[in-house]
Amino acid sequence: MNYRTEIDGLRAIAVVSVVLYHAQIVIFGRDWFEGGFIGVDIFFVISGYLITRIILNELEHTNTFSFIKFYERRARRILPMLLVVIAMCIPFAWQKLLPLDLVDFAKSALSAIGFGSNFFFYFSTTEYGADSALLKPLLHTWSLGVEEQFYIVVPIIILVIWKFARASLLTLLIGMLIISIQFADIMEVRNSGLNFFLPFSRFWELLVGSALAFIELKYGRSKNPILKQTLPIIGLFLILHSITFFDVSTPHPSFQTLIPIFGVVLVLAFCSTEDFVGRLLSLKPAVGTGLISYSLYLWHFPIFAFGRISSSNPSTYDKVGWIVLAFFLSIISYFLIEKTFRNLRVVSGKFFFSVMLISLSALTYVNYDFIANSGYKDRLPPILSKQNLDEEVWHNFKQNGHRCYDRETDFCSIVNGEDLTYVYAFGDSHFSAMSPQLVSSLGTNYNYSEANTGGCPFAIGFSKETKEGKTLDGCDTKFQQLRKSIIKPNSIIILGGRFPLYLSEYYFDNEEGGVELNGKFHATYRNMNGDSLFVGIQKTISSLLDDGHKVVLIYPIPEVGINVPQIIFNKMKKVQNIKNLEQLIEVFSSDPITTSSRVYKDRSESTFELFDSIQSNNIYRVYPHTLYCDRQIEGRCVTHNNEDVFYADDDHPSAKGSEMIVELIMEQIENAEANIRAN
Repeated sequence: MNYRTEIDGLRAIAVVSVVLYHAQIVIFGRDWFEGGFIGVDIFFVISGYLITRIILNELEHTNTFSFIKFYERRARRILPMLLVVIAMCIPFAWQKLLPLDLVDFAKSALSAIGFGSNFFFYFSTTEYGADSALLKPLLHTWSLGVEEQFYIVVPIIILVIWKFARASLLTLLIGMLIISIQFADIMEVRNSGLNFFLPFSRFWELLVGSALAFIELKYGRSKNPILKQTLPIIGLFLILHSITFFDVSTPHPSFQTLIPIFGVVLVLAFCSTEDFVGRLLSLKPAVGTGLISYSLYLWHFPIFAFGRISSSNPSTYDKVGWIVLAFFLSIISYFLIEKTFRNLRVVSGKFFFSVMLISLSALTYVNYDFIANSGYKDRLPPILSKQNLDEEVWHNFKQNGHRCYDRETDFCSIVNGEDLTYVYAFGDSHFSAMSPQLVSSLGTNYNYSEANTGGCPFAIGFSKETKEGKTLDGCDTKFQQLRKSIIKPNSIIILGGRFPLYLSEYYFDNEEGGVELNGKFHATYRNMNGDSLFVGIQKTISSLLDDGHKVVLIYPIPEVGINVPQIIFNKMKKVQNIKNLEQLIEVFSSDPITTSSRVYKDRSESTFELFDSIQSNNIYRVYPHTLYCDRQIEGRCVTHNNEDVFYADDDHPSAKGSEMIVELIMEQIENAEANIRAN
């Protein structure tokens, strides 16, 4: 097919929108590229269009298809740059990532090499675009997985149809397209996280390009001057509208994704250098950016991720610097790597496969070594080496070999005797982080059961939903009722969680540079009566008291806004000539990591108001902030002492922090138990 400069211009829009989406640059109080994630969808349509034209052209002219040549072209296009980027990430991962994160990076690298990143990141990442996800250097390779899975399946399908049902090729492509988009729309309601990464939820976007390619080859491109002048403008408007007004709450991929996809189709089908949009997309800066778009896509995310790991609150200048660096590396990569390896005259097939085999073997070995050695914990400074950094802290409590956290049924339960008091824990990941320490402290003196799930405070009749009304994380009214149904008479019930987040629906800003990404919480809490979550929790606690239970309320754990172990690790990398523990202690004593106790009080005001409004002799109160705030340093909340770190990240307590809070909880449990026995 003839080279079309406007397609590279369209690629430029796609890659720039993705880069700016991940940069999260706020201008005039708003991130104008919240919908920039649809840049990947633009790439999918373009890929489907170009790949199908290649396949159909070959079939049309030779009536056969060479899979070897096809996959060699794909390998030359994708593998060299991918392997270079992964290789360049390894020293930075070694230098900057904590052991658990280094293991996660190694697994993601292996999955990227095997083009299965989309499945890996679904199972390992809670939400694409969440703050934790933006710290995973190879997260963006999920889209390569989807494309490669498409390249494996579609050539076979087209070849079979070409051989046995050529006349029905377009009908069958459109049929698969319709099934795929219907599947995506249904899955978006049932499991939006899985839907985002599933190949079949994305194939319809590539198939749109395939169908367009077939139509053009069979019927030619439209020559109607009116359509060629107007439809590309409409198409470009739909694309830019989606980039500007889509956001994290937009159902995607779904029928709503048809808006930008239809825009891409209009540009591809009707655009040329003879119309306004075509001339715009054919400008040299746009074409140049399109040519380096693959390199730019691969480079930008690791640069951003390692930048954020190094600086908890990067400035706009930092982000602009990252973007400039990504462009610089992409230009070099395009000429030295991409063009070189695509040129069969410069790099023969035998040499290419030899280099790829050696590179793949070396990268596989290095990353497997990271995994086998648990991320090399000996890289940690003494203050961190004693921490259990093998797993996310809220996953540490297990029963029958399975995690207790996030169970929707079959809750973990320990029964030591029917005559013993039952203790129930209902909360979220904050409480699950403390579960091992609590179970250890309860010992054999109590029976214990917990039903903790992500972002799900115990509120009867409430569900956690998107603004469109889709239930999230299994936290619905049925789950809330199931929690209550397991409670036995005269029990002790512990309620904990990140209530300041749920009541405000905003992430934390410590007002000193520690700002969680995606400031607005992605969920809200609703019930059929229209009560606020504040009222719903009040009513839930009152109902527990009316049933004769003792209720232990855990007031908010101070949030930090920065990943404490990561900051300590970064700090230790910068401090030179640390020869002994005494010098290390001196460093931390002179420059401790703290946050404002005033900010904590302001942030937690509504939670204190909620809990304080409930007065009863059967209420027992735990104040974690008394352990950290205004104790060692007036007006500050500390995150560590000279020997221990109290946080596992920016808000969850570490094993030591949990141990300290559990001591307070046990005091109140013992008080409640004494009252039960007295009555």
